[in-house]
Amino acid sequence: MGLRIMWYINGADGDVPWQPEHRVPPSLSHLRSLAHALDQLGYYGALSTARETIALIGDTERLRFMIPEYPGVKPPALLAEEAQVFDHYSGGRLIFNQVNGADPVLARYGRFAPKAQRYKISEEYWKLVRSLYLDNADAVDGEHFRLGPRYKPPIAGPRQRGGVPVWGTGASPEGIAHAAEVLDVYLSFLAEPALLANTFGAMREAAAHNGRTIPAGVLASVIVRDTDDDAWAHFEWQLSHTDPAEMARLADRNLRSFGFGPLAEMSSGDAQVQSRIEALRSGRLPTRADLEFAPGLAAGLTTWTSGEPPFDIAGKGSGNYLIGSPETVAKLITELSAELGIDTWILSGWPLAAEAERFARQVIPLLDVRSYEPPALELA
Repeated sequence: MGLRIMWYINGADGDVPWQPEHRVPPSLSHLRSLAHALDQLGYYGALSTARETIALIGDTERLRFMIPEYPGVKPPALLAEEAQVFDHYSGGRLIFNQVNGADPVLARYGRFAPKAQRYKISEEYWKLVRSLYLDNADAVDGEHFRLGPRYKPPIAGPRQRGGVPVWGTGASPEGIAHAAEVLDVYLSFLAEPALLANTFGAMREAAAHNGRTIPAGVLASVIVRDTDDDAWAHFEWQLSHTDPAEMARLADRNLRSFGFGPLAEMSSGDAQVQSRIEALRSGRLPTRADLEFAPGLAAGLTTWTSGEPPFDIAGKGSGNYLIGSPETVAKLITELSAELGIDTWILSGWPLAAEAERFARQVIPLLDVRSYEPPALELA
């Protein structure tokens, strides 16, 4: 069927957006321009972390919007109604990105359940959101949620057949079991291929046990230039404009939030990862030799990294890059997709619009990309 290629929308943008001095001022006009560009370039959809996403609908015609949600932070009836409104105005283009979350983030929203329990809550939550979105008006008395009957008329508009798709991740045993029950597409950051193979294999085994087949997607960043050398030069230019002290502070904060402990006590059995840790501790940035873990693949930085340990020192793959010429990057995507059974790529690059256009013009023609699929809808 070909690949789904998606891009990233975020208010933090620029040549080196993890550094405030190289960031463009966030604005709604900038987000609207980016969404319009992605729509015109033919991307399947966009992962949008901008709270203003619903305001971008009018600047697009076909682009799907994947919006992150923490299960339980919003009442399920409220999220279902918000989804109905979004699909009414967009023609059914909403996708939910299920995020299990980290303890410090969820505490800010008054959610204190431990990680394993959050997955159990999520299973009930998403089944309930789907049911409410499809206009089930019955009262609910569940293990985690109780709702009275719905009295007001349903919100007008189309409904996506079967409910709004829920995409997400989760590599722990609880996360894999949750994926097999809940997710329509299973996502992972771009980790080393052997690790991805293990994660996808466990997910597929769990899904098969439930009689399901779940497509797999990967989130990655990309730098494409006319030659491999030019692409690596840009990667190293971004590093040269990155503050080592700020990255060490970010690493320490995020390692603590994920339960790894402080940077000063962090260690890895992987010599290359250990060299990244030692570089940050000594007040410098890792080198290309520390960061390139396979030809054309490197641990780097994105605005996703603001919530993850930078340079993949925790082995989560959150800032990993595809780097090279159009031919090199297309070959990497094609080979990894075939080797690992990847269905979807969600990409970022900086600045977002410029890198998205370069990728669309130079790389997508070299890929087997899925034709446009209008949402499958039914009337409310």
